[in-house]
Amino acid sequence: MFSALLAVFLATTGAKATQLYPLSLDLKGEGQLIVVFIHGNGSNASAWSNIEPQIRSMGVQTVVYDRVILDPHPMWEGGYAVEHEAKDLIAALSNLTEAAPIILVAHSYGGYIASLLAEELELVQGIVFVDAGIPQDMSAELVSFVLAEYTPRFEALEKAAPELAKTVIPIIKAYPATAQRMGSVTIPQHLPVIDIVAEASWVKDEKVVAQMHKAHADFTAASPTRTSVFAKGSGHNVMQDKPEYVIEAIKRMVEQVRDK
Repeated sequence: MFSALLAVFLATTGAKATQLYPLSLDLKGEGQLIVVFIHGNGSNASAWSNIEPQIRSMGVQTVVYDRVILDPHPMWEGGYAVEHEAKDLIAALSNLTEAAPIILVAHSYGGYIASLLAEELELVQGIVFVDAGIPQDMSAELVSFVLAEYTPRFEALEKAAPELAKTVIPIIKAYPATAQRMGSVTIPQHLPVIDIVAEASWVKDEKVVAQMHKAHADFTAASPTRTSVFAKGSGHNVMQDKPEYVIEAIKRMVEQVRDK
């Protein structure tokens, strides 16, 4: 989830880029469906650069953006919260989509944001999780692992990449609150979901990994509209390691939503 912790966020632009504080959304393509790509922590919109053009060629619109936290933000005066990110994206999409059906493609921490959107927006007609977080995997053990693993790195990150530190450190510090919020999130059971799980986890604690795998297995087993895909040979960044899994899953989801 933080494998690219020292990366630099890149700005995305495009012919139809729409500025909405604090998000810059890059909307491309034509079609009746919109596929929204949500990257994980320590990454940026370029994570989807080898995926998005192939999906757009299917005759859909695509939205990519950088999850940049700008300070001060009138909604975030009390500090970072995952729900604030979701609300910003919901507001931005409401200005772009014109009631078009939405498919969310979410990697890593982006899965928690996607889960909030799926609970809130009826326009969300499908989700592809790419080794992503889901509400059920945000356990106390996972929170403890993240805080213990990454808190000691704050000082080095602030020195090496101060702008990135401003975006990543608040997210890590907020993990206990994020876990609490995820505990009340319910992804509708009728919603089609493809849950891609990588062979190699970003978590290095075997007990936590086992709990996460069980959470994902239980999640997909809870509804016939949910499918699990095992990305054999892939690490956490499936879109780079094994992009064929991601492309195939999105294509399947697009076809399924179109056939409704």
